[in-house]
Formats: sequence, structure tokens, C-alpha cells
Amino acid sequence: MKKKSFVLSILLVLCILVSPLHASAASGAIFGASSDGYVESTRTFDESKTTLNGNTVTIANNGANTVIYLGVKVTEGTVNNYNVTLTLSNSGFKFSKYSRASGWAGTVTDNGDGTITIDMTNATGVTASTGDANGNNLVATITLDATSATSTDTCRLSIRNNTTPEQPENPTCTIDGDTYYCADGTVCTEEEYTAQCENPENPQTGSFLPYAVIIGGIGVAAVLYLITKKNKIYHV
Repeated sequence: MKKKSFVLSILLVLCILVSPLHASAASGAIFGASSDGYVESTRTFDESKTTLNGNTVTIANNGANTVIYLGVKVTEGTVNNYNVTLTLSNSGFKFSKYSRASGWAGTVTDNGDGTITIDMTNATGVTASTGDANGNNLVATITLDATSATSTDTCRLSIRNNTTPEQPENPTCTIDGDTYYCADGTVCTEEEYTAQCENPENPQTGSFLPYAVIIGGIGVAAVLYLITKKNKIYHV
């Protein structure tokens, strides 16, 4: 069989995650694109050939040029980290090499078990404005080795975000529209908000300690005075 005489369609199924992606108040989606889903000259993605919006795409076997483009669609904020695991299964396709997009530093590691770990950072970060018209930014290009693949092979790929999204803390003693946040940052009723934040119990509690120290000091001084006076009487 001539390896370049056929086109092998590879089913690319990637789990799209929309999350802050370990960024400062950022949200977006990681995605994969077929070999013809990214135009390098204009640095733009054809979203119909990516896994965005629930699409399923195919990748043609182009021999040594069989590639997958990995990117992030930024909808809000700045994304500085890209830490995902790519899984290859049910095929003879293997990891061959990778290249990083401009601005990204880090590694792409073949774990030898059909998984590939992509761990990269971007010091400046990417935003919706740094990407194409839809906010899509290229992160890395993965080249696959198709020499062991057959004409009936299909390759299932999945991508998992390894970064735990940072959970923003709720404000304390704050009113946001019709939502009330009590002193511990939890959502509460208006009555609970009033009791905890506007009319807290024991308002003098904070000043009690200084008074207690003063009173205690006076008591100690009185005891010492009495003892001293009694000793003077005994020595007369």
C-alpha cells in the first residue's frame, strides 16, 4: 500500500472546556483544529474546521505533514497558562514533534502511553484582541507520525484541561443588585444582612479589652497599696 496514495480520515473528538483556565478573571475554550483549519499566513482559524461550537472535524493523513492545531478561544480577560493532556487512542498514529506559537514557552511531552502533555506559559498572555476576529489564539502545533496507520484506521483524540480554575471569593457585607452577601461571604437574606452588617451584636466588644486591662490594673494597684500600708503598720 502506498502511504501517500490515500486520504485517511481521522475522527477528532475533543472535549471542549469553558473555564478561567488558570488566568486572572479570564474565560475561554480550548480546542483542536484540522490541518486545514488554520491559515498560517493570516493567523486565523476557520471555526467550522475546529471543535468549537460542538463541531466534529476530520484530519487527512498527509504523511509527515499530518498536524493538529491546538488553540484557546478567549472571551474575557487574559490567559497566561495552557496545561492540557491530549489522548490518542484506537489508531496507529503517534506523536512525532511539536512547535510552539509565538510568545509561548514550555514543553510538549509524549508520555509513551498514548497521552501527550502540553504545559506552556505566556508571560504577556493572550486575550481576545491578540487572536483572530473571533478571539482564537494558536498555542501549539502537534505533528503526528502516520507511518503505522492503515487505510481503515480512525483516531480518537480527547483533550483535558489540567488546570484547576480559580474560584473567585464572594464579597463580604456587600449588596449586588438583589443579592445580599453576609459577613462570611455567603448569600443571605436582607434581614440576615441587616443583622450582621448594619446592626452587629455587641458593638462595644472591640473596646472591652482595653477597659478590662485598665480595671484589672487598678485592682492590682489597690491590693499592693493595702499590703504596703499593712506592712508599715506592723513596723511602727
